[in-house]
Amino acid sequence: MSMRLSIDHVVILVPDLDAAGSAFETAGFHVTPETRHTAAMGTANRCVMLCGSYIEIMGIVAETPANATWRKLLWQGAGIRGLALRSTDIESSARHLASRGIAAEPVRHFSRMTDDGELRFSITRIDPEATPGLQCLLCQHHTAERLWRPETMIHANGAASLVSVILPQVQALSALATLENGEGMDVNGGNSRLVLSGRRAMYGDLHDLCDLELEVIAQ
Repeated sequence: MSMRLSIDHVVILVPDLDAAGSAFETAGFHVTPETRHTAAMGTANRCVMLCGSYIEIMGIVAETPANATWRKLLWQGAGIRGLALRSTDIESSARHLASRGIAAEPVRHFSRMTDDGELRFSITRIDPEATPGLQCLLCQHHTAERLWRPETMIHANGAASLVSVILPQVQALSALATLENGEGMDVNGGNSRLVLSGRRAMYGDLHDLCDLELEVIAQ
């Protein structure tokens, strides 16, 4: 039995959330205001919302046991450090991982407050030892309508949807080799780059703050 999973969001881990958010804004993206996860998580984010997925720019605001892996990854350097795959039934997905021999944390429930209300999520994180250089997780949204709001998905650079995620640490995905990749999952070797579709072509170099290249392909 296979499990088809699409990319829910990509985590760009950064040491300076304000500066990284501003860099995305300069590149023509609408970036949501900073919000903080529950205190136990010790993290905050700003997001670039896209059709069917999003880019999470995340920083650490307090050291907690829950963000130990994120802190270790950030010590290795900023950039694409997380890949979240979408689940519509997180408990079932967690059981499927276990049946495939893929070690993962127990399901964790958390939230963050926004001006539009509380956003609630459930996740299970794959053992980071199996995905060196990258934290892979499965994510279920319980309040998706509060996250994907039309006004946040309009970008000055015309970007619309995520096409592919290009990573240098291909070996980090070895733990997912037994899972059949679903639509939107296109991960290759090379420099860290996010490729998006949109109204017009553009290229952005965010190496200084995010160790990342952005490319929008006109469609």
